[in-house]
Amino acid sequence: MNPDTNTVTDLVTTIDFGQTLETMIAAGKYDWKNDRITAAYFPIEGTGIKKVRNRLFHFGRDISSKDAVAAIKADDPHTPWEPARIEHLLAFGAAYPDEQRQYPIIGLGSVAKVFGIRHVPDLNWLDAKRFLVLSWWGVDWIGYCRFLAVRELSSAA
Repeated sequence: MNPDTNTVTDLVTTIDFGQTLETMIAAGKYDWKNDRITAAYFPIEGTGIKKVRNRLFHFGRDISSKDAVAAIKADDPHTPWEPARIEHLLAFGAAYPDEQRQYPIIGLGSVAKVFGIRHVPDLNWLDAKRFLVLSWWGVDWIGYCRFLAVRELSSAA
């Protein structure tokens, strides 16, 4: 199923893989973050500095994590989108902080077992406050959630 036409697309972020996870989190200026979002659970994967094109997939219906990943990857077989990992989600949250005040933004590309249960990072909000939380992979996500996906544009010097 293709995402709806209200999907945010063509937002670009730059990721410096030389930064620590803690530095990436601090750049987002979140009002609260889950203490289990650490490099031990969510290691940064990559080197150098890279630009990525971001797309927020919105399916407009409840959907499982597995089905959302499959739909993201199937959306454009010639130039596939990849579910965002933690470093992509953090760069997006820092660059576009108001997006998460409209809907939860899920990064399905980084999955960690926390207390024996698979979790993914999630940009969320309450009132005007922004949160970096962990959500359970095994849920059916409600229809207003967005799923961040990326395509690498380039590597910078």
